[in-house]
Amino acid sequence: MDIRPEFSLTTTWSIPASIELVWLCLVDTEKWPLWWEYVASVQELASGNPTGIDNVRQYYWRTCLPYGLLINLRAVEVYPYRRLAVAVTGDLQGNGSCNVAWDAETGHTKVEFLWRVQTCKHWMNWFAILTKPIFTWNHNQVMKRGEQGLIRYLSTIKRTL
Repeated sequence: MDIRPEFSLTTTWSIPASIELVWLCLVDTEKWPLWWEYVASVQELASGNPTGIDNVRQYYWRTCLPYGLLINLRAVEVYPYRRLAVAVTGDLQGNGSCNVAWDAETGHTKVEFLWRVQTCKHWMNWFAILTKPIFTWNHNQVMKRGEQGLIRYLSTIKRTL
C-alpha cells in the first residue's frame, strides 16, 4: 500500500526591504543558490508565457537531514508584487503559493509561503507516520535559513544600489 502523507506548511518571513526588491529576488529563482544555502541548483525547463504562467523550473534541495528533494514548480498564478502560485511535481506533489505584502507597522515586507504537498519518495511514505514531525522541523529549518539568507543578500544589494 502506497500511503502519501499530506503536509500543510506555512512559513512567514519578515524582510527589511521594499516589496519591489523582495519580489524581484523571489522570482529570480535561478539566483537562489547564491543566498539560500539549501538550494543546490535551479534549472529552467520551460519559459512559459510572457506573464510567467506555465514557467517550469526544477529545484534540487538539500536539507538539514541527510536527504535531498528534486521538485518541479510550474507557475499557475502570477500577480506581480503580490502573489505567485505553483503546481508541485517530483519528490513532492501538490501546490504552493507565495504571498507578499508591505507591513507598514514594521517597515518590512511580509512573505508568506503556503505548501500543501504529499511526499512521493517511497521511503518517506513508509516512515512518515513516525517522522512527520521531523520532516516538518526540517522544512522549518530550511525556510528559516532562506529568510536569513535573503536578508543578508539584500543587505549587500542595497549597499551597491
